[in-house]
Amino acid sequence: MKKISIRITDQHYEFIESLVATGDYANISEVIREALRLFINSKKKEIKEVMGNELKWMGENV
Repeated sequence: MKKISIRITDQHYEFIESLVATGDYANISEVIREALRLFINSKKKEIKEVMGNELKWMGENV
């Protein structure tokens, strides 16, 4: 697993902190990973709709 650094707005940070505080996520990293998973899945679907079923994404069928 890679470690990265990002800059986000205060509003984004406060929302992420609230998700952790309510117990929905164990820590901020979990929130970011889940958001990234959802974003990637959404983009894969979008690309599949445009390009068709034959498109390969990072070695796997979309």
